[in-house]
Amino acid sequence: MASTTVPKPNRHSHSRAGFFGGLRQAWQRHHFAYGMLTPAVIAMVVVLFIPMAWGVLISFRSYNKSTLSLPIWDVPFVAADNYVRSLESMDLDFMRSLQVTVSFVALTLLLSVVLGLGAALVGNSKFPGQTLFRGIMLIPFILPAVVSLTTFRFMLLSDGIVNSVLSQLGLIREPLFWLVGANSFWAIVIGAVWTRFPLFFLTFLAALQTIPGDLYEAAELDGASSWQRFRYITVPYIRGIGTIIILLTVLWAYNNYLIPFVMLGGGYYQVPPPAALLSVDILRESFTNLNFSYGAAQSVLMTLLALGFVIVYLAWTRPQEIDETAQALPRRGRLRSIASLGLTLVLILGLAALLGEHLLKILAVTTGIGLIGLVIRLALAAGDRLAVRVFKYLGLGLFLGVVLFPVYWLVISSLKSESEIRQATWFPSVIEWSNYVRVWDQAPLGQFFGNSILVSTAAMLLSVLCATLAGYAFSRYRFPGRNPFGVGVLAAQAFPHVLFLLPYFLIFSSLQRTPLFRDILGLKFIGQDVYWGNILLLILTYTAFVLPFTLWLMRGFTDSLPRDLEESAEVDGASRLQTLWQIVFPMALPGIATVAILAFNQGWNEVLFSSVLTNQSTRTLALGIQDYRTDLDVLWGLTMAAGVLISTPVVIFFTALQRYLVSGLTAGAIKG
Repeated sequence: MASTTVPKPNRHSHSRAGFFGGLRQAWQRHHFAYGMLTPAVIAMVVVLFIPMAWGVLISFRSYNKSTLSLPIWDVPFVAADNYVRSLESMDLDFMRSLQVTVSFVALTLLLSVVLGLGAALVGNSKFPGQTLFRGIMLIPFILPAVVSLTTFRFMLLSDGIVNSVLSQLGLIREPLFWLVGANSFWAIVIGAVWTRFPLFFLTFLAALQTIPGDLYEAAELDGASSWQRFRYITVPYIRGIGTIIILLTVLWAYNNYLIPFVMLGGGYYQVPPPAALLSVDILRESFTNLNFSYGAAQSVLMTLLALGFVIVYLAWTRPQEIDETAQALPRRGRLRSIASLGLTLVLILGLAALLGEHLLKILAVTTGIGLIGLVIRLALAAGDRLAVRVFKYLGLGLFLGVVLFPVYWLVISSLKSESEIRQATWFPSVIEWSNYVRVWDQAPLGQFFGNSILVSTAAMLLSVLCATLAGYAFSRYRFPGRNPFGVGVLAAQAFPHVLFLLPYFLIFSSLQRTPLFRDILGLKFIGQDVYWGNILLLILTYTAFVLPFTLWLMRGFTDSLPRDLEESAEVDGASRLQTLWQIVFPMALPGIATVAILAFNQGWNEVLFSSVLTNQSTRTLALGIQDYRTDLDVLWGLTMAAGVLISTPVVIFFTALQRYLVSGLTAGAIKG
């Protein structure tokens, strides 16, 4: 009898079949959610993750001025030489920049939290003009950052209004040089805090409004003081949203390049060492010294440091907003907690050693804030109700002055003549309305306006589409890959923008030389005579970088929407698309408006990519405001007039959508 051979099952073929079968089943069950995620995923992969991977590849090769035009596979491979060089030079420029960056992040965060929380406590109390006060506190958030930072630069000149006021008060004898030397560090801290604390104000105010009033009444009946009510009721309620905003603020400050770029004048290559953040130093190394691969290696190290912070921070805070994302992580036991505590102590000691003399700055500011807190606590203990009223109105005057004075100085300076502009007069002797006419002749402001409106509007529309669809899918559906996607969206905030700049330049330079774009489409992205391709490149760039935050915000806002109407519509036979279009979108208008404003502001304010990737015909307003200068000085009257004009479209846009913006940010902040 002939024997038959039974073939052995192929374990690898079964595993492949199981893998692809699982993917097919997941798609069949969740195709609607995956379809809504697709635009956002494509945008993030193509314009974020592929350039990031390209940047990592660059760091292992020898890109410089002579090899820049070569394909990446023809550029010499140098293995880890750039990383070794970066680590060996940590006692030089890299270490100095890291110290400056960590100090900048710590002080910016500390002051923004204190000012934002103080303004929120004042704004949450009842007084005449409460609504007007809340609107005024949002001005730094509305005003284009490039305009507010240019205004602070003007105010901090050696003969500017800040030195004039300090001299009149008897606090200084000689003018301080804020924009050069050691004081340049404090200049960028001031600019960062003014532009950042309104976000803390808004999110803390949103959290305060969710606290039931019965809790405060019951605590007061039990004899709890105002300080005790703040400590045991207010702080626990704002802790959840505080952890998320603190994380995002740390990452934004860590990756910041706009503030020293604008405030200290002349671009990244003229920033003095005391204010040279890591991103600025990497830009200078890459685009001034033309050591592209070395700059890419430093960018990767910068990213790894940021990701390390995110892991440690989330391991300790585990904010409620990311609980679902963190469910895949094992819960830590006693031993794991001890290990985490030990690691945290090591990191704190290492951070203290890293900061060196910069630690004294942080300790000085922390001590000052602590003393103010102690005074407030003692005053509340001595006279509870009277002290609350006194501190409320003192805070009211302080916050109004902090926000309104720079805006006043911007407007009033735009009406001064060039002969009077450097005099710290509180009102012009002759109002120069002609500044608003001359500003169009000095630089092609109309062309810059057109470019900015085109780029910002297109990026806004793409961001609204991607963030709305992906945010709804992420909020309403539980699909395979949901948690990794959420982690990827959050982690995208940790990537420094400088890591993408050179890859963008190289990738799109290579693309425009391919037959498809050169011969068939006739489209170029980079060059002196390029317009539409260059505009398209800016649109893609701006959309990708605003997308992670707006997507997370939109997901949080969608979480706050009631599901009853959607379920009722589905019971009545409405399709998912009909439910989305007729039910969800109308309810989601505040969140959509919020995403629109944030995306529009991103394009309106962006400087880094437009400074490298644009040409004279595609420059945007954020760069154009730097054009009002001569060989000897800056035409400050025209610069301030240009700042007012640049701010006008954003203010109009905000005014039209402000009722949606506030509720959208509030809901997104509380839930997302």
